[in-house]
Amino acid sequence: MLFMNDVFELDGVRMRLLHADVPANVAWCISLASAIAWPVSIPYAQIANLTCAPEKDVSHKTHSEACRRKCAEAWARLEPLLQKHGNGLFDPRTRNHAIEEYAQERKCAQGTLRKDLRRYWQRGQSELALMPGYDKSGRPKKPAGDVVLEITAGRGRPPDAGHGIFQVTSSDIAHMKQVIESMYLKDNRKTTVDAHTELIQKHYRYEDGNQQLFVNPPGSRPSLRQFRHFLHTNYDVEVRLRSREGNSDYEREHRKVLGTVLADCQGVGHFYEIDATIVDIFLVSREDPNKIIGKPTLYLIIDRKSRLIVGFYFGLESASWNAALQAILSISENKRSLCERYGVEYDPEDWPAHAVFPREFLADRGDMISHASSNVVDGLQVTVTNLPSKRPDWKPLVECGFRLMHATLRPIAPAYDPPSNATRRRGKHYEKDACLNVMDFGHLILNAIIAHNRRHILNYPLNPAELASDVKPCPTALWNHDIVSRSGLLTRYSEEKVRFSLLRKETATVTEHGVEFRGCYYSFQQALTQKWFETARKRRFKVVVSFDPRLVNQIYVHALNGKGEPQIADLTARSRNYVGYSFEEVRYYELLRQEVRLQSEQQRLENSIEFRDRTQQMIADAKGRLKSVGKSSRSARRADIKPARNEELAQERQQQARLQPPPAEAVPDTATAKSPSTGSAPPDHSSRLAAIRDRMRA
Repeated sequence: MLFMNDVFELDGVRMRLLHADVPANVAWCISLASAIAWPVSIPYAQIANLTCAPEKDVSHKTHSEACRRKCAEAWARLEPLLQKHGNGLFDPRTRNHAIEEYAQERKCAQGTLRKDLRRYWQRGQSELALMPGYDKSGRPKKPAGDVVLEITAGRGRPPDAGHGIFQVTSSDIAHMKQVIESMYLKDNRKTTVDAHTELIQKHYRYEDGNQQLFVNPPGSRPSLRQFRHFLHTNYDVEVRLRSREGNSDYEREHRKVLGTVLADCQGVGHFYEIDATIVDIFLVSREDPNKIIGKPTLYLIIDRKSRLIVGFYFGLESASWNAALQAILSISENKRSLCERYGVEYDPEDWPAHAVFPREFLADRGDMISHASSNVVDGLQVTVTNLPSKRPDWKPLVECGFRLMHATLRPIAPAYDPPSNATRRRGKHYEKDACLNVMDFGHLILNAIIAHNRRHILNYPLNPAELASDVKPCPTALWNHDIVSRSGLLTRYSEEKVRFSLLRKETATVTEHGVEFRGCYYSFQQALTQKWFETARKRRFKVVVSFDPRLVNQIYVHALNGKGEPQIADLTARSRNYVGYSFEEVRYYELLRQEVRLQSEQQRLENSIEFRDRTQQMIADAKGRLKSVGKSSRSARRADIKPARNEELAQERQQQARLQPPPAEAVPDTATAKSPSTGSAPPDHSSRLAAIRDRMRA
């Protein structure tokens, strides 16, 4: 007789009895030999008379604190699920739905719950069954000698040349292994012939009597065929390619491809792939068609399930977060006004994914790995997955979308410059045909996107439900069919919400001159009303701002308590010179300003030192004159200040206010005629002037 949690063997497989309903003749059991086992239902009568088998790996050791903590966390995670559903979890139809619902409720991974549940059942349905097996962690030791030794013993087909067959020994195996691992597997430029030549050069030459080296004759050295046989036998194709070309190149170019890109895609809106490329079309200036402005940048955002282009950016911004921001914003942008701006016919059927945001963005590690991309996660509740470098195959649809876009533009766009022309000797100068400006290019791209969304896809893997519903394999039809079941899982955001959420957030300082941020000063009415700048004269404080790095004219200033609506702040008169600039340009000019200040400080220092050098001798002479007169008390020197000052003032006036003597033939004026004769001293009015000054001061 078997009881709950007893272990028994059935058809050579060790199993554990989880639950038995004897009246219904149902027994739920789970295999202990499989790491992916789940409970199965078998007739109870089939195992009723089996005997209990002893359990293996029964341990009574003391577990570490880390093990007990992990066990407690797993039990706290699993216990509510067991209490809620109980034995209903044995049935896979109930279990899968229950795990999915519980995982969303508790915000935990379904894989973790399934692992905990399987461990709980296989180890005896107790809390200790969830104890981690750290003692079994680690890789098992491999047997020594991974290389297959193929030591020949007189075997082999007789060569046509008539020489003997070289018999490979253990030392020959070591030599070949050393050359392969040190040379052939390290550099993909080296061929098998190069490695074999290296082997012969190092180990299979002899010296003659004159100490000259010669290669061993055939039959006395490994042949190229023997070397290749050893290489291919002991190093499989994956080892050779990974070692010679790297893991990234192997995964991209040589890995097995057993699944499809839709294998892990739950439907439309699950994955949006985003990437950028340079369009091979030369554009010209809108002001002067003779001026070529280079090639534009194109961003595409493609839904993985339907292949629908849901977002885009075309313009002169380089591949960066600023351009990616515009591409994401285009998902919610008003398509009617956009089409009217570029002169394209608008049809709402061409834009079925308007304002619909995905569960996850798949992007490169370049532009979308910036700190600003976290605003997508925080503001729009969308996961941004940065894919490994050199792995375009992880977002193949947007990569293929660029190729299809180029194929559409190549036959009709003037000044299309194919990439092969850049490396071609004496390539053609297609830029001479450039005539499209940015507006013309936008008209071209919008029509190409509309054509892509309408175009049927060859060999699209329609599932049975889509085939039965007669769904056409074009992006718009696929989206419209699948969005019916996915609409409750996706979110729509308005253009204003998306724009504000994508702006970067940083901290600014409130000063008496305004809200200082990256060298610019801003003001807004609420700050003036609440006396922010008057308060900042006593003590400065910080505020959070949102900004677009492409233009400094305005920023959003968040409320101090975080509860009010953000306010738009404009540049103050102090920073009006930067109107129309980007923050990067302002930073450049502020660095120039700082450089000018440093130069000015250097000049001021040199000026001060030059002034001291010029006056140092004069000061020394004055001190010498004072010393030569002799010492006198301080009170005696101060007592004579007023008469001495008046006397000095009179001499100063005589020197500075004296008129130039008139020419000899000039007739003297009345004032001159009445003045004392030349040679007599002028009258002393110093005492009178001093009395007047005293009365004015009083």
